[in-house]
Parts: sequence; structure tokens; C-alpha cells
Amino acid sequence: MVFAGNVPAGQWMRLRYQTSLYCSAGRLAIRFGADGGEVQAALPAAFFGAGEWLGLVPQGTRRVNIILSDGCAATDFHLASCEVLSFREVVSLARGRSAGKTLLAAGLGAVGLRGDASGILQDVLGATPLERYHEWRALNGRDLDLAGLEAQRDSWRQGPHIRVIVHTIDEKSAEALDTTFASLQRQTYPNWSLTLVGAEMTHRGDRQAFRVEADARAGLLWEGLEASDIVLPVVAGDVVADYAMAALVEFAAGRPDCSMFYADEDSIDARRRHVAPELKPDWSPIFHEARPYVGRAVYFRRRALEAHADRPLAALLRPSAWNALFAAEAGPVGHIRRLLLTKPWKPAETGTPVIVARPTMERATATLIVPTRDRADLLAACLAGLEKTEPRNFDLVIVDNGSKEPATHDLFERVRMHSWARVVDVAGPFNFSALCNRAAELAEGQVLVFLNNDTAAMQPDWLATLVSWAVRPDVGAVGPKLVYPSGRLQHAGLVLGLGGYAAHIDNGAGPEHRGYLDRFTVPHEVSAVTGACLAVEKGKFDAIGGFDAKRYPIELGDVDLCLRLRQRGWKTVFTPYAVLKHHESATRGRSNVAKRYAKERRHFLESWKDAVLDDPFFHPALSLTARRTRLDH
Repeated sequence: MVFAGNVPAGQWMRLRYQTSLYCSAGRLAIRFGADGGEVQAALPAAFFGAGEWLGLVPQGTRRVNIILSDGCAATDFHLASCEVLSFREVVSLARGRSAGKTLLAAGLGAVGLRGDASGILQDVLGATPLERYHEWRALNGRDLDLAGLEAQRDSWRQGPHIRVIVHTIDEKSAEALDTTFASLQRQTYPNWSLTLVGAEMTHRGDRQAFRVEADARAGLLWEGLEASDIVLPVVAGDVVADYAMAALVEFAAGRPDCSMFYADEDSIDARRRHVAPELKPDWSPIFHEARPYVGRAVYFRRRALEAHADRPLAALLRPSAWNALFAAEAGPVGHIRRLLLTKPWKPAETGTPVIVARPTMERATATLIVPTRDRADLLAACLAGLEKTEPRNFDLVIVDNGSKEPATHDLFERVRMHSWARVVDVAGPFNFSALCNRAAELAEGQVLVFLNNDTAAMQPDWLATLVSWAVRPDVGAVGPKLVYPSGRLQHAGLVLGLGGYAAHIDNGAGPEHRGYLDRFTVPHEVSAVTGACLAVEKGKFDAIGGFDAKRYPIELGDVDLCLRLRQRGWKTVFTPYAVLKHHESATRGRSNVAKRYAKERRHFLESWKDAVLDDPFFHPALSLTARRTRLDH
């Protein structure tokens, strides 16, 4: 508890805190309690050990609590300071980040629009461009606290042994090798040994090193280890973070069922600047199949490698071999949300992404469900796209919610002439969820595809692409890429917690934008997709009771649906291989409809307040304030 009793309600507050670098990073939460309920805000994850949050304490707040992330114990957290700032001090801090937006906020504050001003200031202060990663890393880093947060753990006495394998991918200088060896000597975890691959390496350290010839069998690398001990491959020239082995051991101790792990990494360029952070999602096998992303910060228990003992050592010590091992892993895979490795920077290789072949499902039929009310021009464009859709193994249900315009009813008459289409009249106040549920009851297809009337398909096979994913046993909801008429991105998956609830990441990006880690170029797991175009197998939809029409009549029902599917073990998938044009904005988060949909948003946080702090497919070091991918704070 930070404050109780004398709470600075209605004022700006700055917290500075530290988390142990031995625990996997996660977003913390600050919760403001009042007589009427509770308000929550996310705190930066202290990815490099130090964190800062600056925000406005809501009016009426009587108590303030800090909630730690999963895996972060009370002993892993230290609150360094808590102070109240004036509006003028906050404006001064924001000016250095964005003079224009800060000037706008100051002007709004001067005319009494403090709420609007505060929103702008929180946006400015809550995100750092990826291009400023080096400065961000330095600002949020700290020395190890070896007597406190990073003290040795008693459990390490019985901890696993780590076998470090230093090898080369190409020729390395003696200086590069010394850099790697020096980083290993700084490790705080004591129980490890060193194996060098190749006779050309010279180790200058106080720890005994074993040598293995490059043409030997791979099993020599882990000879003498127990099944749960860990093999840590390192490429000569890489820098292993001082806390890396300790963080690996602490993470592995909590996940005895995991045999493979990976962590985050970055690069260092010729100017000694840290660049190109690879802040990875939690295990995403669909993403990894299309765009292998685990990188060089990879770790294996001996038991995961045993079947490869007779392979040539050189064949196993390649990133491509590591990628294959992860891709073939049937059990759980662990992601340590810490930066454990820094490698020499190289220009990015512009390889062609792997196109994930979709299975042939000729018998999988679909029912397209389009809720509508007037706007015949939009609906006509939508239907034109459906006319060109191939194959034609679908039917259409248009759910009319009280259209009055003659042009709309003329269009309905033309629709009824098609044997594959029908119009269903459902009167009453507009309730998107209820309209979709009613149509789903009438659906005859194996897959339901909910489609806004202001969307238009841009390719004949868009539906086949969605259906092929929806019928997979492990997949629940599927969403396509949506673009505005200008070609700019509208939807490539929703991020939980963005804008406080859920929002479209990189909304408005240009057609050439590939997304962070190239994620917009290939199918991948996401936490939710928009109901503007959402496919789901009817049996799965019925199993969770469809959309929650009572709690989410208009907004957030699609996100809630995806999360309830996830609770049943079905993942949500975004695919860029299906593209539709979306004529109207569907922006979420902090927007001008916040008051209009306040009830839905309250229900959403009541049900999913922990989920919005931890989107497994959006790294906790990335900002939940900026709509473009940015670093947090």
C-alpha cells in the first residue's frame, strides 16, 4: 500500500521503484480505491530493473495499492520514492518529449479542461520511440543490488547445473572472444561450467574450460549433466547479461515441465550503442513457424537434446537448428521476459517470410452474418465483395435492425433473389452482440463469419483463408487484416490493455509497415481480433454461449468472446493473407466514445482486469499508451 488516508486525490503522483532482475518482467498495476469502486492503471515493467510511473490520481481516491505481476514476490520489489507533482512540473517534464503536444495540454489546462490536458500529458510521458532504445535502456537500468534484490538465493545450492557452450558461427577476433568470456565471469549464479567448441579458442579466465572438437558428436556437449540441467549455447562475441544465468535458473525452477526456454535480446553497434531490441512475445508456435523469432538467447534442458546426441555437433550449434528444435517441441515453452543477451549488430537480413500453407477444407461451409441498419451504399459494397468470393461454399444472413430508407429495402429485395442469402428482421435497440447471436442460431455453416456492413473483401480467397484457420482444433477466433480506403492499416489484431482496455496496435500505419518483429507479414497468435470481421467455428461459438449481449451490447464484446475462447483452450489468430477494406473507424481505448460505453468498459475491467495487464503476445516493455509500437515510459 502506497497511501492510505492522506491520499493526493486529483493530483499528479510519481513513483520510482525497482524489481529484481532475477524474476521475469511483467507489468505491475496501481489501483485507486474509492467508495464507488476501483480504477486501475498499468505500471512499467522495470525491464532493466528500475521503473517510474507518473500519472494522475483520480478524484475521490481513498487508498492506493500496488499489485505485483505473477512471479514477482514482495521481496523482489522495492519502492524507492513516491512524490506529488504540480501540473506545472508535469508540463515541464513532458516538454522535453513533445513540445507541440505539451503546448496543447498546457493550453487546455489553462482554460479548465484539465481532464483532456491530463490525457495528453499521460500519452506523452508514457512512451518512448524504439529509435531511442539506447537512451531508454540507460535511463531504466541500474547496477545489481547484490546485497538486496539480486542477492544469492539459498535455493541455488540445489539448483541445476548450467553447461555454457561457446562456439563460433564465423571468424571471431580474440577481442570478441574475450568480451564473451568476461561477461560469463560476471555471472552471479555460481553453478556452471564452460565448454569451448574448436581448438582455436583461448580462454583467459579462472574457470576450467573443456574443449570439444567441431566435428565431434553433439552428445559430448552435455555429457555428465542431469536430465533437468541446462545447456546454454553462446556465439563467440555475444555478451551474456550479468544476471542471465540467475534469471534463467529462477524461471526454470517455477516451470519444471518446460524443457526449452528463450529470452529477449538486443544488439550493440560499432558506436557502442544498444540497438534493435527483440522484445519477443510469449510462446507463439504459429508465429514461430512462419517467422522464427526465438533468436540466439535460447536454453535447453538436457532431456530436450538427448535424441540429438549422435548428430554432428556443428549441425546442432546453428540458429536454424535451434529454430527447428523449438518448432518440434510438443510441450510448453518458456519465455523469460528479460534481456539476457546482447550480440554484435548486423544489418537485418531481408528474407522472404515463410507462407504458412492452409489446409484444404473443401467441406467446411461458412455462414456470413452481417448486422445492418440502412446505409445501403456501404452494404452494397460489402455484397459486391461477397459476389466475387470463391469458392462459393457459404450462405449469407443479413440481420436488419430497423432499416427505414427505401434504398435499403430495395437492396434487400435484390438480396432475397439469391438462394444463398436471406434477410432476417430483428427489431429493438441496436445491440450488435444480440443481433449476431440471433443470426448464429439460424446459421447452417460450420464456420460463422461476423462481418460489418462497412467492410469489403479485396480478394476472392479471403473467406477460404479464414475458414481454414477457424476449423483447426486449437484455434477459436480468426481475424483478417483490415485497411482503410486509403490503404493504411486499421486492424492487425488487438492488444489487451492498450488505451486501458483493448485497441488496434499501429492503427494508421502505411501499407509498407511490417509491424514489430515483422508480425504483420505472417499469421500469428493475438489475444483478440475485431468483430468487424471475425471467424469462429459454430461449435466453439455455441460452447461458450456466443457473444455476451447483456454485458457488451456494442463495445468490447469481440474481445470478451476471444478471451472466453482462450479460457477453453482455443487460441485467437490474425492472418494477413485475408485482406478487407473497412470504411469506418473502430478505434478503441481512450476515445470520444468512452462515456457512451462506460458500462461495457466497467464490465470488461471487472472480468478481465488482470488480463489487460498481461497480453502474452505483446511484450510488457512495450507501451500501452501509444497506438504505435513504442517502449513503455
